[in-house]
Amino acid sequence: MKASFSRLGAFSFCAKKYEYRYVLELPSPARPELAFGTSLHGALEENFRQKIESRRDLPVESVTAAFRRGLQKALAAVPEDSLRGASDVHYLRAMGEHLLDRFMKERAPALQPAPRGVETAFRLPLPGGHELAGKFDLLDTDWVLHDFKTSSKPYDQRRADPAQLVIYAWACEGIFGRVPKALCFDVFVKGDGAEGRIDLQMPVRVPVPGADVMARVGRKLQAQLDRVAQVEAEGLFPRAFQPARCGWCEYQAPCVEDWVQAGRPGPSRISLESLV
Repeated sequence: MKASFSRLGAFSFCAKKYEYRYVLELPSPARPELAFGTSLHGALEENFRQKIESRRDLPVESVTAAFRRGLQKALAAVPEDSLRGASDVHYLRAMGEHLLDRFMKERAPALQPAPRGVETAFRLPLPGGHELAGKFDLLDTDWVLHDFKTSSKPYDQRRADPAQLVIYAWACEGIFGRVPKALCFDVFVKGDGAEGRIDLQMPVRVPVPGADVMARVGRKLQAQLDRVAQVEAEGLFPRAFQPARCGWCEYQAPCVEDWVQAGRPGPSRISLESLV
């Protein structure tokens, strides 16, 4: 089975969401949060790609201009009634410019990307005939692998996903012949609008997992991919039935409609391990 880290994340979130997105390929409404994150990533990518050769950062004004262009294009697909409060166009633009201004002045000068180290795509063969595809944001010449994140609150190192860390380490080794020294999360904190502080969090560095953790994660990934393949073959995708998750899901409306048409069936008893 061919999959990606985002596909596994969708399945862990809710198998029904996985069905809508990857099996039925049902288009989801564009969201301002995704538009913001994608535009910020795009501006950083533009800077670091040229820096491989130039070894100099673009002027801050050029990076923020790239962000504005990307944001305008991405928000064009977002329903207008979603652009309110903390998702207001002007608010998102000002917040992104502020965060990028800080990053370009405080962090970027110390980062020199490795050749082929910007938005690097990878494919990892896994036991059981599976393949995992993805990409990482930046590998610098100090062999630190960076992941740029936008978040509504500061990133907690204790929440670092071992699977993501291991996948990135394997990918780096497969492409460049060695594992990274460390993994670093560069977090742009949006602060939930009026609540919380908009901030550029201090870099969160996580050591590369040891061989025992890598082996354990490898077995878990194989089991999870086996489970996804089994669910796809059976065609039975259970709903998570968790209000905290459902409220954030972009497929909530069609899911509720399908649930009502099916006679409002109760949750199936399934083990947490079968989904996560």
